[in-house]
Amino acid sequence: MPEEVFPNVFRIEVPLPKNPLKFLNVYVLVGRDGTLVVDTGLNRPECREALQQGLEALGLDPERTSVFITHMHSDHSGLAPELSRRGARMMASRTDAAIINDRTGWEELMRFALACGLPEDRLREARDKHPGYKYRPIGAVEFEHISDGQIIDLGSFRLRCLITPGHTAGHACLYEPDQQLFLAGDHILEEITPNISQWQDGINPLSDYLQSLDRVSGLAVGLVLPGHRRLFSGFRARIEALKAHHERRLQEVLGLLDSQPQTPYQLASRMQWDMSYASWQDFPIAQQWFATGEALAHVSLLESRSQACRSWQGNRLVFSRRVPQRA
Repeated sequence: MPEEVFPNVFRIEVPLPKNPLKFLNVYVLVGRDGTLVVDTGLNRPECREALQQGLEALGLDPERTSVFITHMHSDHSGLAPELSRRGARMMASRTDAAIINDRTGWEELMRFALACGLPEDRLREARDKHPGYKYRPIGAVEFEHISDGQIIDLGSFRLRCLITPGHTAGHACLYEPDQQLFLAGDHILEEITPNISQWQDGINPLSDYLQSLDRVSGLAVGLVLPGHRRLFSGFRARIEALKAHHERRLQEVLGLLDSQPQTPYQLASRMQWDMSYASWQDFPIAQQWFATGEALAHVSLLESRSQACRSWQGNRLVFSRRVPQRA
């Protein structure tokens, strides 16, 4: 059943089976002049049933409901096409809306994963077992593209849209200044650290993420409504803790770099992970892909700080420590 976590703000816990995240927090804001649902769950029966039961318990009709997708990851967007077909008004950033509607992106992701060192003979297995692929949204969604600073006015709530790239290129949060609510998506989580991974070349998602944290840190926030786990206060302290975490991670990766070039996959295999597996070889291939993306995001930021350098060895992308030039 939906839980009222703030006056006229309800949380529906949508299960994420066999996923360490456990569940997605879907929020429903009921205002005088409208209702807003934030995120949806994976495209799988357990999520569909939980979401439907929650909406019905609140007496909501999708045809008279707006849906805000914080970002393109399937645990947040998987049921977006279904709600769209049922008549809901759908909103997302232009960047992530385009990715949700793209049906060709996985082949490009696989080609880049190969360049980062993932085993070629297991790439298709990695894709097929990736929850983002298995439970992805199926079908086109007609999105209204939200812009940074745009106001969604529900009467009782005036929500400011904030584009916060990092976790995804078009991640978006919602901020209600009068009631000091921050609907964070996966931008800021308390019990776990949002995954910042790089899935293509020519971008710097960790740099984007740290800038996005700085951008929102000055907001007056009394309650954070995250996409996963429990709600929390202590907004600014959590931002500082997340920044410190990534600085420690950057130093770890820098310490692993030497004159011998390494692929992101090789770097990831040497990093410390908070996982229950005895060794890197025991990691499921989908988890190795996640870890490789995180390793790349960190070494790319080191590269932008002139502490690492890249090169290509055939069709493999490799990194090594940059040696300071003598004056």
